[in-house]
Amino acid sequence: MTDPLRVLIAPDSLKGTLTAVEAADAIAAGVLAVLPDAAVTRVPFADGGEGTVDAAIAAGAEARVDRVAGPLGEPVDARWALLGDTAVVEMAAASGIGLTARTPQDALDADTVGTGELLLRAVAAGARRIVLGVGGSATTDGGLGALRALGARALDEHGDEVRGGGGALHRIRSVDLAAARAALDGVELVLCSDVANPFAGRGGAAEVFAPQKGADSAGVAALDAGLRSWAHVLDDALGSQLATAGWGGSGGGIAGALQVAVGATAADGVEVVADVVGLDVAIAAADLVVVAEGSLDAQSLLGKAPVGIARHARAAGVPCVAVAGRVAAGPDALAAAGIADAASAVDAVGSVEAALAEPARWLRAATVALLERNPSLHEPARG
Repeated sequence: MTDPLRVLIAPDSLKGTLTAVEAADAIAAGVLAVLPDAAVTRVPFADGGEGTVDAAIAAGAEARVDRVAGPLGEPVDARWALLGDTAVVEMAAASGIGLTARTPQDALDADTVGTGELLLRAVAAGARRIVLGVGGSATTDGGLGALRALGARALDEHGDEVRGGGGALHRIRSVDLAAARAALDGVELVLCSDVANPFAGRGGAAEVFAPQKGADSAGVAALDAGLRSWAHVLDDALGSQLATAGWGGSGGGIAGALQVAVGATAADGVEVVADVVGLDVAIAAADLVVVAEGSLDAQSLLGKAPVGIARHARAAGVPCVAVAGRVAAGPDALAAAGIADAASAVDAVGSVEAALAEPARWLRAATVALLERNPSLHEPARG
């Protein structure tokens, strides 16, 4: 009797259409339509940004919800995950761009207090390692709010505490970080982001990202000036080089501030999530890996989730294929990235509009088409 083909399905979300869990279900339906005896394992994935908490929960983490301050001070219920002594937190859940109206004033006022409060909740729950996804923020406060929530005190020229978002950063003249550091004593804080922009200045957090958060030209200038000033305060206090470093702009500057102020480290989100969800163990038990995302294109090839997973599959000697909403990368480029073949929902139905109208149906159809034209992948690697 032939052993069933073991298929690992590890999709990222198809943003705006399907979550990673929904994508995994659609792909599984396609696999079973062609190979009804296949042994299917689903590992919904993320790259450290949106969907990372869901991926951790799908891997067995405990879902937690805490009420914290939203980006404009209103209470929000933020979901996070706890797996053993590792917590997974998304900045977007507490300080996300979807929680504001994105007005010019919102861009100046939004802060990261709620993200800092989530870090404290994770520590209180026993976390000794916290994975923080810093994408999708509404903020450009240079991490001031998060540090304040952890216990830091930022003071103006009169010795009064400075509160508020990025629009208040220019008032800070000194900072006391002792309480914030004590709050995270013994805790490893890992930041996940694919953004390498500097903290401030040309190409920095304000110039590049603040407009999408609602900032007008005057707001961008004010936020950038505030970030520059805040960086100098931190550098004076810590002997760091945040003001001139070529990193740290993720999450409106929270990444740079947490690294210099409390010793956080930045890491490749794909690799961090791979560790959290046990990707290598799952690949080792598979004969075929199927990855997915919304658009498989040149950006994907720079190291997004599907290509990162394919890299792990290739290292284990397991073939990897991909399905996507659309495929814009050529077969040679995909093969070089470890993806043997790819099929798209758009090709399956014939138009972008139709694919978007019924994404699960056509992702399933793309999976069927992919497997039907690759019969060599139908046999398990083991005897």
